[in-house]
Amino acid sequence: MKIGVVELNKIIIYIISILIITGCPVSEKKNEEVKVDSFSFEELMLAPEVEIPPLQFLQASDNTKLAYRAYIPETIDAVLIFYHGGGAYSKAGYQHLGDGLSKGFNCLVVTPDIRGHGDSDGARGDTPTVRQVFDDISVLINYMKEKYPQKPLLLGGHSSGCGLILNYSSYKKKEESDGYLFLSPLLGYRAKAEKKDNPNPFATVKKDLFIQNAMSGTEGNTPAVFFNYSEEILQNTKNISSVTVNMSNALTPTVPLKQIKGLDLPTAVWIGEKEELIDVDKVVNIFTKHSPGTYTKIIKEEKHLSILVNAADHMGKWIHKNLLAEEVRKEKLSE
Repeated sequence: MKIGVVELNKIIIYIISILIITGCPVSEKKNEEVKVDSFSFEELMLAPEVEIPPLQFLQASDNTKLAYRAYIPETIDAVLIFYHGGGAYSKAGYQHLGDGLSKGFNCLVVTPDIRGHGDSDGARGDTPTVRQVFDDISVLINYMKEKYPQKPLLLGGHSSGCGLILNYSSYKKKEESDGYLFLSPLLGYRAKAEKKDNPNPFATVKKDLFIQNAMSGTEGNTPAVFFNYSEEILQNTKNISSVTVNMSNALTPTVPLKQIKGLDLPTAVWIGEKEELIDVDKVVNIFTKHSPGTYTKIIKEEKHLSILVNAADHMGKWIHKNLLAEEVRKEKLSE
């Protein structure tokens, strides 16, 4: 197959836009290993322990077993399906959100492990296709709707989990939900919201694999994005060291500004004042400009991971004020 100069340039531009799974600075090295200080998990390690519910499982459309945890309050006012960030899993700090929202705000919080992550089946960090990850979300949404048909259902994510939800929001075969919650959103290279000259890049990328895959489609299942997790984290948790081209594409917004502009449900964004990976003001400005109805909040003193420990109070108040209050209003009007 012959590719002209114009087509090749388009491919290269496209690849550059999806290289960064998390939207944060990565190594400029093509294939060389880069030694940097690992990303800090100190805030999560020092956080008080909370009760973590047992694993539950659903079957994906391709029969892959998908794991999730459900934080179920005594009274359920809303359901939130909340996705973890790059290389992480449902116990990597997300238990604090689940515990806080369920106990403090009557929100049933479901924290899935993306296929190939945590306790979900599948090759580590991989997916057969990008679409399969989106279809996995649909399976979980439909299951929760069957169990709790009268409850508003929200989708949310942290870090590159936001990128996944943003991609799903523009997926033609998506299932209906009632709102989006973004925590420390990493929006991908095209959003240009990453911090520059970061001394501790979160990931390194083999760029040539993305280019090869765009041209031939042969590298989708090849590990291509490598996370800067310490050996201690990799040995003592279920965080993974890398994801493939396909998984990276699933988690990286394709056209973030257009996708944000297209958000047609109640949406809220929270980001830490001391965020290490992304430019806080740029992220807020992006949502303010392209989705003026979106609620944005900069939380003082919080960082990329510490925000997981303390965000439940902010998120719960927004859910009750903006989503549940509207549900009550609708019910009264229908009486």
